[in-house]
Amino acid sequence: MNIAVAKVTLRLSASRSLKDKRSVLRSLAKRAGDKFDVSIAEVDAQDSWRTAVLGVACVSNSARHAERTLDAAIRFIEEDRPDAEIVDCEKEIMGGF
Repeated sequence: MNIAVAKVTLRLSASRSLKDKRSVLRSLAKRAGDKFDVSIAEVDAQDSWRTAVLGVACVSNSARHAERTLDAAIRFIEEDRPDAEIVDCEKEIMGGF
């Protein structure tokens, strides 16, 4: 079993409230999760309406597949919402479980 995880920090320039932020994040997480079969959750900065920190995870029998899937999901996040700029992204691949 191989696990690819990422911590993605976004700047939400168009967000004017926590309600705006959560609306964007719910839509983004649902669409990326459905398209790439990854799990996405807000993991930090919940009280900041212009910053979002997402945890993205993929489990696979192949480390290469897990990493490619994670990279595709991150690209989707970046391209799908021009108002959500990725300002930081940390990735880790864990294997051999």
